[in-house]
Amino acid sequence: MTRKKFKELAAASGVDVAANRKLASEVCRLEEEAGDVKGSKRALGCLMTIAFAAAAVALLWLFLSGQGVDAKTEQRCVACTFIGLAAGCLIIPFYRSAGRRLANLREQIRSGQQRGWEQMSSLNSLYTWDMTVKLIEETVPRLEFDPYFTAGRLAQLRRQFGWDDSFNDGKSMLFAQSGVINGNPFVFGQYLEMEWGSKTYEGTRDISWTTYEEDEDGKRRPVRHHETLHAYVTKPIPEYTEQKMLVYGNDAAPNLSFSREPSGLTGRDNALGGRIKKMWRLKELKEFSRNLDDDSNFTLMANHEFETWFHAKDRDDEVEFRLLFTPVAQTQMLALMKDDKTGYGDDFAFVKRCKINILLSQHLNAGEIDTDPSRFRNWNFDDAESTFQSFNERYFKDVYFALAPLLAIPLYQQTRTHDEIWKDVLKHREASSWEHEAIANYHGYQEFMHPKCITRCILKTKTLRREDGESVVAVTAQGYRGEDRVTYKEVWGGDGEFHDVPVEWTEYLPVSRTSNMCVREGSDPSNRRSILSFLEKTKRYG
Repeated sequence: MTRKKFKELAAASGVDVAANRKLASEVCRLEEEAGDVKGSKRALGCLMTIAFAAAAVALLWLFLSGQGVDAKTEQRCVACTFIGLAAGCLIIPFYRSAGRRLANLREQIRSGQQRGWEQMSSLNSLYTWDMTVKLIEETVPRLEFDPYFTAGRLAQLRRQFGWDDSFNDGKSMLFAQSGVINGNPFVFGQYLEMEWGSKTYEGTRDISWTTYEEDEDGKRRPVRHHETLHAYVTKPIPEYTEQKMLVYGNDAAPNLSFSREPSGLTGRDNALGGRIKKMWRLKELKEFSRNLDDDSNFTLMANHEFETWFHAKDRDDEVEFRLLFTPVAQTQMLALMKDDKTGYGDDFAFVKRCKINILLSQHLNAGEIDTDPSRFRNWNFDDAESTFQSFNERYFKDVYFALAPLLAIPLYQQTRTHDEIWKDVLKHREASSWEHEAIANYHGYQEFMHPKCITRCILKTKTLRREDGESVVAVTAQGYRGEDRVTYKEVWGGDGEFHDVPVEWTEYLPVSRTSNMCVREGSDPSNRRSILSFLEKTKRYG
């Protein structure tokens, strides 16, 4: 599908592929030649340095030796000095020639690439933000993607399915892609969050002291001792991490909540370690099922293999759990978790809270979910084709297998949302707060950060006013400034005393700045990230 799409784009662009490949081949030859010339220049530079260094060493040795050298040695030193200087001077023209040749080749390479960009300009202009998801829609008709994450879609998740906006506290959305599966809403989100970590700082202090020892003659002589004392202080430091997730709303099993983590059994199912782990898990589940002293109503299902793999022991509604995970669903979920050849195996965490489902996949977290078309733009046709195919094929696999645990449950596919309730709401194309944060982050937190901030920033947005399809959005950048501190720690020295060792560290104090930006929603998917302009850039500081 991706190959076919790229061929269509290439045909529509009218790019002269043969001419571009000829140019790319020439640029490649120039790059190889530049690599050889660079190596020659480096070798000549080393030889020149050695020659001059040898002359300098010989001259310095002769100068320092003074009258203490014989005539023959002096002649050798003088000869070595002149030979080194002569060799170095002879190499200089070749070194400069190599430098000029390298500069000339680099200019030819730059010029060739510039011509390549001109040749490919018509193709580069055809890439759009929604191109990748459109390919997925053609392959999997049950999936439909939104042009961008609208406020109506977020309201649907919130009001009909119980999405809690408190999840976003302390987080900033970097990218969001929403859509529906058989009419049920989902959103892929990539967010940045801050957590307090710790950093250990080290300080040192040099001390010295004198002791007295008796020598062989019985006389006391002073002995000077030196020691470097080390002290450590551990202080909090803000740490920023990025995480990707999938949020899905469905009315099926509306009272059921559970969570599960990757089992670690993929690829080890038949290995000794895997069998032992399954045995202990099953034993644990049986004991948990028989325990009547707690409030859990957990009852072990007949399919023990599914129970040991899925391991959702915190489920709170056995009837709805069995309604959701029918024998067909169990079989399909097991096949998905065991398959690490076509898919990624059991690499996902699954959290269901009534009508909201959250999935975190290791493969999704390692991949890219934003569809920025700039990654496809290239001056080299073959490189552009390779990048287009590899990214879209990987994107499809990542997205499909992130959704696969939901697709493996038949009841989710049979349950459709009440479209009539939301059809009017979803007509409104106002971007959601997630999309506003993603737009701001796309342009870089540096555009919004407080001038004293030394860390990354969590960007949070609030719509101030909206008129004629244009919203004025306040963007607050929350970060930290650093204050230099010194802590003195007492350390025992070899002189038998305590010493105060200074340890310098940084205290992180919160700072924020609020700026305004203007967001204008449009129907052109290619302009998804080019709808931002700044208003009152430095409005408020905190």
